[in-house]
Amino acid sequence: NIIINTIACYGRHNEPATALIESNILMPIRVLESISSLDAVFINCGTSLPPNTSLYAYTKQKANELAAAIIDKVCGKYIELKLEHFYGAFDGDDKFTSMVIRRCLSNQPVKLTSGLQQRDFLYIKDLLTAFDCIINNVNNFPKFHSIEVGSGKAISIREYVETVKNITKSNSIIEFGVVKERANELMYSCADIAELEKIGWKREFSLVDALTEIIEEEGK
Repeated sequence: NIIINTIACYGRHNEPATALIESNILMPIRVLESISSLDAVFINCGTSLPPNTSLYAYTKQKANELAAAIIDKVCGKYIELKLEHFYGAFDGDDKFTSMVIRRCLSNQPVKLTSGLQQRDFLYIKDLLTAFDCIINNVNNFPKFHSIEVGSGKAISIREYVETVKNITKSNSIIEFGVVKERANELMYSCADIAELEKIGWKREFSLVDALTEIIEEEGK
């Protein structure tokens, strides 16, 4: 029995703190407690972001701390996935990757920070194959375990945006530096994928290949 929790509240729509606590902490802990007598594996999709980055990152981290505290009372396993920035076609408009794609497709201006931040972007299809590898190897993991999941390569926000603009052949005006960076802005994030590679995972889509596929789908 394997349960994968992909539910999350990011707080992008001014949700109250209680909404993030409910979705990101209480819900997964309730699930873990409910399967305490079962020999099941609970895979919780978390984040690679440091807890001081946002309330979302903080609550995701707290869920893992609570899981670690009660895991000895559970028959099964708890596996935390420290996800980097995954993206795909028809994602929400409130997601950075999709916002840039749609603005470029419609030739709208894109207002951004300096774009010097570096992020690890992972295509959703590669994320799904990572899930498969992890599921196929659950018996090899300890009772409580964390795995970093990403492409293993960080690129700048500026490079991502310019790649989208080139593929879409957009006339959008890209305005770097007009949006102020947050006080606790994370400037670098990248997954260490050594463990994923050890269990047989390999990224199949480059950034250009993934974006080309997404843009073809969304541009229809």
